[in-house]
Parts: sequence; C-alpha cells; structure tokens
Amino acid sequence: MTTDDTSSVSRRGLFSAAGKGTLVASIATGITAPFRSLGGVAWAAETPKKVQKWVLAKNVGDDNKLTLDHFKLVEEPMPQIKQGEALVKVLLCNIHANTRNLMKAGGSTKVGETDKTNYSIAQVLQSRDKTFKEGNTITCAGGWNTYQTTSSDLSREDVGAGHGAPHEFALVEEQNGTNSRTAYVFRPVMLKQFKPDVLMDVYGTSGLTAYYGVRECGPIMPRDRIAVAGTTGSVGAMAAQICKAKGAYVVGFGGGPERAKWVVDNLGMDVGLDYRDKDLDAKLKAAFPEGIDVYVDGVGGPLSEAVAKLMNRDGRYFSYGGAAKIYQDEQPKASMMATAKEYGMTDLIEKIIKERHIKLEAWNQAVWSQDRIEAENKLSQLMNTGKLKAVNNVVKGFDNIPKGVVSQYDGVKEYYGKLQLQYVDEI
Repeated sequence: MTTDDTSSVSRRGLFSAAGKGTLVASIATGITAPFRSLGGVAWAAETPKKVQKWVLAKNVGDDNKLTLDHFKLVEEPMPQIKQGEALVKVLLCNIHANTRNLMKAGGSTKVGETDKTNYSIAQVLQSRDKTFKEGNTITCAGGWNTYQTTSSDLSREDVGAGHGAPHEFALVEEQNGTNSRTAYVFRPVMLKQFKPDVLMDVYGTSGLTAYYGVRECGPIMPRDRIAVAGTTGSVGAMAAQICKAKGAYVVGFGGGPERAKWVVDNLGMDVGLDYRDKDLDAKLKAAFPEGIDVYVDGVGGPLSEAVAKLMNRDGRYFSYGGAAKIYQDEQPKASMMATAKEYGMTDLIEKIIKERHIKLEAWNQAVWSQDRIEAENKLSQLMNTGKLKAVNNVVKGFDNIPKGVVSQYDGVKEYYGKLQLQYVDEI
C-alpha cells in the first residue's frame, strides 16, 4: 500500500480510498493505524468529533488579579481542514509572561475566545498543507484547545495568531518551509533525542535567545567575568549554563537566599547573589574584584544599574528584556539603544555604556531565526555532554490549564525556569 493510500485511510475511513485490489491491505492498515508511532509520539487514526477549549470568561481588571473565574471550558465541533491547512493535536505549550496582559480589555484574547499566542508543540493528524504532513511533530502558535487547525502560511487571516514573519526573510522561509520564524517541523533526530518539554525549553524561544545572545557577545573566553541576571528564569538559566560551558567565571542572581543558592547548587555557577540583599553593592564588588566583562540582562532597573557600574571598558552587554518582549510578533525597528531602553535600561546605564565603549546587543531572538539549525546543533552538543540541562516546570492535564496559567502570577509557588502546560497525561 502506498503512503498516499495509508494517509487517505487514516483521514477518511477504511473504504473511501481502497479499491478492490487493495481492500485487504487497507483493512490491515486500518487495524494497525491506531498503534503507529510517528515522530516519536503515538497517535490514533481516529480523532474525536469535539474539541475542548478553555476560553476567557471575563477580562482581567485593573487590579491585575488573575483567577480561575477568568476561564471557561467549552466544547466545539472538530474543525474541517481547508486547502493549505493541517489539523493538529496540541501536546504542550509554553506559558509566556504577557499572557495576563493579553486577557485585559483591549488585549488580543477576547472574551469567549482562547489565547492563540502560546508557543506550542503539536502533532499533525490530517493535512492539506504543503509543509506540515501527517505524523509530523511541529511548532506552532497554539490555543488552550485539544485540537486546532494551523497552516505553514501564517499570512492567512484565519490562522492562529502571532509569530509570523515578513516575506523578505527568504532564508527563514526556505529553512522552515513556512513564512514563520517559529513554525516548523522538528527534525527526526531532535525527536529521537529529546522529550517535547525539553524541545520547547532548550530549543524553544528561551534557549535560542540565550544561544544567540551569548554568541553575539562572544567569543566568550575562560578569562571573562560574567554576570547573568534572571538566572532562575528560563532565558537566564540557559545563558548562564552556556557561558559556564565556555569556562568563564559566572555569577548568577536570584530573589532571596534560597534562589541565590539554587543557581550554584543546580546550575553550577561560581557565585549566587540575592539581588534583594541590602548589601548587594558590596557583595557585587567582592564577587567581581576585577570588574565585569559581560552582562546578560533580562531585568533592567536597579540591579542592572548596580552591575553596569562595575563593567569594564570595552565590555559586552546583552539586553533581551522581559519575556513579554521576546514573544512579540513585530520586531523592534528602533536603534539598539532605543530597544534596550524599552527592555528596562535606565539613563545611567546608557551613560555608562557610551562612556566605556561597551558593546550593546538588544533585539528579539527571532531576528536570528535563519540560524536555528546551527543553534539546535550547538545546544545539542552541550546537552549530550552534560554541560547544559533543561530548567522547566510541567503542569500536566488539560483540565489543569487554568491552574497552571494562574500559578504564573499568584506568587504561591515560585518556579524555576520555564512554565509549561502539557495537554495530555503522557507524551
């Protein structure tokens, strides 16, 4: 039986594609299809007729408080794919820092709708898309829904939200087979080596931001003295480990003594500092008696001012801003300095950078998307040699999506690294 025959059986039922000469083969395929494993994730030939979806029940108010009451579970008919679309089963998504803002009045998540901006990993069940084929495991902009349609052509108004790229990014289009920086088919070798949560952390926007940032501030040498803010966060944890793998002296930061100790015990940093410490300036000087060569800044504000004061002439400063900026669709069109100031850089830091001729890097990671394969290969080397590890927290179960999203903001549990929602019990 041909591949096309197999696909048609899984899509439309046993007899629609099978002629008399292929009936026996079709029956065999129909029986075994539910037990096939494609791309490392098992899938069934038959899909449910309904889609479960969490939607916004009411807008988040001016008090910025997000609760379970803001979510409502609904059921909708399974969407029928059109030409140029694929039906996918969403497996897992990353929660980004801007989710709550999108749920406010005027945000992109409207009452009665789901948040469609989640960076997700999904499996293609049916396809009429030129790039996404049945059985592929892909990344896409996903909603809080069990199934959805998507497309490799994100210029279509009826497809998803976010992460699209202008057509002038020819190298990205050729590499991904899509017009999106962050929608593509995972290479089989990646699926064989890493679980979905690791793929979405180390090889998702957090890991890629860290890789490109360290690369552009490089070459990192063993003699370099490096400070990494937000070390207990997703990007900071990756950047700190990459710098340490280069043999550099690296100091990380955490909010409170326990989190400061965590960056040493779990990430192998040379020193961990509590950025809330009233004696931070003195402890910074003790940690960097010869000054700071490289600063990886994901926070801005007072901490970054304290670090900037100790930076050496001709140093390197990478500002990637808050996570909300990392996930935006449209790339900054302003200068490096203007972008860095959007990310929290103060006038004092700007003054120090100019006076000491410090190299500034400030951009959204998507501008380097044409280098994704390079980044995946380099990060895989670090993972496979034990010099880099994922730092993520997985909330399992589709029913627990509201709890997972709320936990990002309620302060009850302070997470380390990336927060992720796994829609299915096991992957």
